[in-house]
Amino acid sequence: MRTIVALLFVLRSCVSEMLVLQTRNNDNKPFSLEDRPTASENQVEEQRVLLQELRAIVTQQSAKLNEMGATVEELKGDNRERPKVAFSASLAESKGPNSEDVILAYKHVFNNVGDAYSPVTGVFRAPVKGVYYFTYTAFSGSSEKRRVSLFKNTQLMVTVTDDVSDSEDGGSNGVTLQLDAGDEVYTRLMEGFHIFDDNNHHSTFTGFLLFT
Repeated sequence: MRTIVALLFVLRSCVSEMLVLQTRNNDNKPFSLEDRPTASENQVEEQRVLLQELRAIVTQQSAKLNEMGATVEELKGDNRERPKVAFSASLAESKGPNSEDVILAYKHVFNNVGDAYSPVTGVFRAPVKGVYYFTYTAFSGSSEKRRVSLFKNTQLMVTVTDDVSDSEDGGSNGVTLQLDAGDEVYTRLMEGFHIFDDNNHHSTFTGFLLFT
């Protein structure tokens, strides 16, 4: 009796296992003991297909990483090749009034990356073609009128001006310019006008390259 019960239990377990495998494999055929090797083979095949899919994903991700790495290196190269140009300086002393227009030489240099600005002449000479930004400030005393203009080569771009109707005052202006290599930018104190500066650096001239 015990032997029969044990055999029935084993048979029931086998049938249950086969039914589970049948459901997983969407097989509508009756499952038998002969189908057990086939079910194992199906599992192996599924694992093989899954492994192939994972390998394909890894290959795709590796290709994307290589592409991103190449892009990063290209950007690094562009950044290394891009010229760096920037300067900022102050007059450090007062100028004017004069009997003629004079170019202002800002002698106290805060920085001069690229050495495109000359504190001797006051002229910035563009080292490369590109778009640049320039700004300047001009301060005047209570009894002096002020007019300082920024030039590109010989062409007047912008002006800061003030009369003597108010107390000491400062002004500023700025402009973005498209320059060719060799173009010159500078500020000019106009005839009969005055500009004030001292070691507090009220009157300044600044420029830098935005992009080429």
